[in-house]
Amino acid sequence: MVLRSTRAAAVAAAAVIALSACTAPESGDPTDAPDSSADATTTAQAESQDATEAPSDASGPEVQSTTGAVVKGMPEVIVPMPDAEIVSSSVQPAGDGQPVGVSITMRVEESEEDVLDFYADHFDDAGFEPVGDPESEDGVTTQTYHADDAGQLVSIGISNGSGEEESLLVTVGGQVLP
Repeated sequence: MVLRSTRAAAVAAAAVIALSACTAPESGDPTDAPDSSADATTTAQAESQDATEAPSDASGPEVQSTTGAVVKGMPEVIVPMPDAEIVSSSVQPAGDGQPVGVSITMRVEESEEDVLDFYADHFDDAGFEPVGDPESEDGVTTQTYHADDAGQLVSIGISNGSGEEESLLVTVGGQVLP
Protein backbone atom coordinates (compact mmCIF):
# COMPACT_ATOMS: atom_id res chain seq x y z
CA MET A 1 0.00 0.00 0.00
CA VAL A 2 2.91 2.35 0.70
CA LEU A 3 4.09 1.95 -2.91
CA ARG A 4 0.74 3.08 -4.29
CA SER A 5 0.66 6.00 -1.84
CA THR A 6 4.12 7.12 -2.94
CA ARG A 7 3.19 6.74 -6.62
CA ALA A 8 -0.10 8.58 -6.07
CA ALA A 9 1.72 11.36 -4.22
CA ALA A 10 4.24 11.71 -7.04
CA VAL A 11 1.56 11.85 -9.72
CA ALA A 12 -0.49 14.30 -7.65
CA ALA A 13 2.59 16.48 -7.06
CA ALA A 14 3.34 16.57 -10.77
CA ALA A 15 -0.26 17.53 -11.54
CA VAL A 16 -0.29 20.26 -8.90
CA ILE A 17 2.98 21.67 -10.21
CA ALA A 18 1.71 21.72 -13.77
CA LEU A 19 -1.60 23.29 -12.80
CA SER A 20 -0.25 25.77 -10.26
CA ALA A 21 0.83 28.15 -13.02
CA CYS A 22 -2.82 28.65 -13.97
CA THR A 23 -4.53 31.51 -12.18
CA ALA A 24 -8.01 32.94 -12.11
CA PRO A 25 -8.87 36.65 -12.01
CA GLU A 26 -8.02 38.03 -8.57
CA SER A 27 -11.26 39.88 -7.96
CA GLY A 28 -13.53 36.92 -8.59
CA ASP A 29 -15.63 39.23 -10.77
CA PRO A 30 -16.68 37.33 -13.91
CA THR A 31 -16.39 40.56 -15.93
CA ASP A 32 -12.62 40.46 -15.31
CA ALA A 33 -12.30 37.32 -17.44
CA PRO A 34 -11.25 37.75 -21.07
CA ASP A 35 -14.36 38.22 -23.19
CA SER A 36 -12.97 36.85 -26.43
CA SER A 37 -10.62 34.16 -27.63
CA ALA A 38 -8.39 36.83 -29.17
CA ASP A 39 -7.86 38.39 -25.72
CA ALA A 40 -7.07 34.95 -24.26
CA THR A 41 -4.62 34.21 -27.08
CA THR A 42 -2.88 37.56 -26.65
CA THR A 43 -2.61 36.98 -22.90
CA ALA A 44 -1.20 33.46 -23.39
CA GLN A 45 1.34 34.72 -25.93
CA ALA A 46 2.45 37.53 -23.64
CA GLU A 47 2.83 35.11 -20.73
CA SER A 48 4.85 32.61 -22.78
CA GLN A 49 7.21 35.28 -24.13
CA ASP A 50 8.50 36.16 -20.66
CA ALA A 51 7.23 33.30 -18.55
CA THR A 52 10.32 33.08 -16.38
CA GLU A 53 9.76 36.44 -14.68
CA ALA A 54 8.00 36.30 -11.34
CA PRO A 55 5.63 39.12 -10.38
CA SER A 56 7.37 41.80 -8.34
CA ASP A 57 4.69 41.72 -5.62
CA ALA A 58 5.13 38.00 -4.96
CA SER A 59 5.32 37.01 -1.30
CA GLY A 60 7.00 33.65 -1.95
CA PRO A 61 8.60 31.50 -4.62
CA GLU A 62 6.61 31.72 -7.84
CA VAL A 63 6.21 29.01 -10.40
CA GLN A 64 8.19 29.76 -13.53
CA SER A 65 6.66 28.17 -16.62
CA THR A 66 6.77 28.32 -20.37
CA THR A 67 5.35 26.58 -23.39
CA GLY A 68 7.31 25.09 -26.28
CA ALA A 69 10.66 25.09 -24.46
CA VAL A 70 12.42 23.98 -21.30
CA VAL A 71 12.02 26.74 -18.72
CA LYS A 72 15.12 28.57 -17.47
CA GLY A 73 16.24 27.08 -14.17
CA MET A 74 15.17 23.48 -14.87
CA PRO A 75 17.38 21.21 -12.73
CA GLU A 76 19.83 19.12 -14.76
CA VAL A 77 18.34 15.85 -13.51
CA ILE A 78 15.12 16.53 -15.45
CA VAL A 79 15.83 16.19 -19.16
CA PRO A 80 13.61 15.85 -22.20
CA MET A 81 14.07 12.89 -24.49
CA PRO A 82 16.16 13.57 -27.59
CA ASP A 83 14.03 14.87 -30.50
CA ALA A 84 11.06 15.47 -28.19
CA GLU A 85 8.61 18.29 -28.91
CA ILE A 86 8.38 20.26 -25.67
CA VAL A 87 4.78 21.13 -24.83
CA SER A 88 5.38 22.90 -21.51
CA SER A 89 7.67 23.00 -18.52
CA SER A 90 7.70 24.56 -15.08
CA VAL A 91 9.89 25.00 -12.00
CA GLN A 92 8.75 26.11 -8.56
CA PRO A 93 11.74 27.38 -6.55
CA ALA A 94 12.26 26.37 -2.92
CA GLY A 95 14.57 27.33 -0.08
CA ASP A 96 18.31 26.60 -0.08
CA GLY A 97 19.01 22.89 -0.08
CA GLN A 98 15.34 22.05 -0.56
CA PRO A 99 13.88 20.14 -3.53
CA VAL A 100 12.16 22.25 -6.18
CA GLY A 101 8.93 21.28 -7.90
CA VAL A 102 9.46 20.51 -11.59
CA SER A 103 7.44 19.37 -14.56
CA ILE A 104 8.12 18.90 -18.24
CA THR A 105 5.57 17.66 -20.77
CA MET A 106 6.62 16.56 -24.24
CA ARG A 107 5.46 14.69 -27.33
CA VAL A 108 7.68 11.88 -28.57
CA GLU A 109 7.62 9.50 -31.52
CA GLU A 110 9.32 6.68 -29.58
CA SER A 111 7.53 3.64 -28.15
CA GLU A 112 6.43 3.44 -24.54
CA GLU A 113 9.18 0.86 -23.95
CA ASP A 114 11.80 3.24 -25.41
CA VAL A 115 10.59 6.05 -23.11
CA LEU A 116 10.74 3.80 -20.04
CA ASP A 117 14.21 2.52 -21.03
CA PHE A 118 15.55 6.04 -21.63
CA TYR A 119 14.41 7.29 -18.22
CA ALA A 120 15.45 4.08 -16.42
CA ASP A 121 19.01 4.60 -17.69
CA HIS A 122 18.94 8.36 -17.10
CA PHE A 123 17.66 8.20 -13.53
CA ASP A 124 19.95 5.27 -12.66
CA ASP A 125 22.91 7.39 -13.79
CA ALA A 126 21.59 10.28 -11.66
CA GLY A 127 21.39 8.11 -8.52
CA PHE A 128 17.63 7.51 -8.51
CA GLU A 129 16.06 4.09 -7.95
CA PRO A 130 12.75 2.87 -9.37
CA VAL A 131 9.81 2.48 -7.01
CA GLY A 132 8.41 -0.86 -8.14
CA ASP A 133 7.62 -1.65 -11.76
CA PRO A 134 5.80 0.54 -14.31
CA GLU A 135 2.03 0.37 -13.95
CA SER A 136 -0.70 1.04 -16.53
CA GLU A 137 -4.21 2.18 -15.74
CA ASP A 138 -6.81 3.86 -17.95
CA GLY A 139 -4.35 4.29 -20.83
CA VAL A 140 -1.65 5.95 -18.69
CA THR A 141 1.58 4.21 -17.78
CA THR A 142 3.48 5.54 -14.76
CA GLN A 143 6.88 4.88 -13.26
CA THR A 144 8.24 6.54 -10.14
CA TYR A 145 11.87 7.02 -9.09
CA HIS A 146 13.33 8.23 -5.79
CA ALA A 147 16.67 9.36 -4.44
CA ASP A 148 17.35 9.33 -0.71
CA ASP A 149 19.18 12.68 -0.90
CA ALA A 150 16.58 15.22 0.35
CA GLY A 151 13.69 12.86 -0.38
CA GLN A 152 13.71 13.50 -4.12
CA LEU A 153 10.86 11.88 -6.02
CA VAL A 154 10.17 11.88 -9.77
CA SER A 155 7.23 10.38 -11.63
CA ILE A 156 6.87 9.68 -15.35
CA GLY A 157 3.44 9.53 -16.99
CA ILE A 158 3.00 8.22 -20.54
CA SER A 159 -0.21 8.37 -22.56
CA ASN A 160 -1.24 8.38 -26.21
CA GLY A 161 -0.80 11.79 -27.80
CA SER A 162 -3.66 13.47 -29.59
CA GLY A 163 -3.72 14.10 -33.30
CA GLU A 164 -3.31 12.00 -36.39
CA GLU A 165 0.35 11.17 -35.85
CA GLU A 166 1.21 8.28 -33.60
CA SER A 167 2.95 9.98 -30.71
CA LEU A 168 3.08 9.70 -26.96
CA LEU A 169 2.54 12.45 -24.45
CA VAL A 170 5.17 12.14 -21.70
CA THR A 171 5.21 14.10 -18.45
CA VAL A 172 8.16 13.98 -16.07
CA GLY A 173 7.71 15.78 -12.77
CA GLY A 174 8.28 15.76 -9.07
CA GLN A 175 10.55 17.18 -6.38
CA VAL A 176 14.31 17.31 -7.08
CA LEU A 177 17.33 19.24 -5.90
CA PRO A 178 18.26 22.23 -8.06
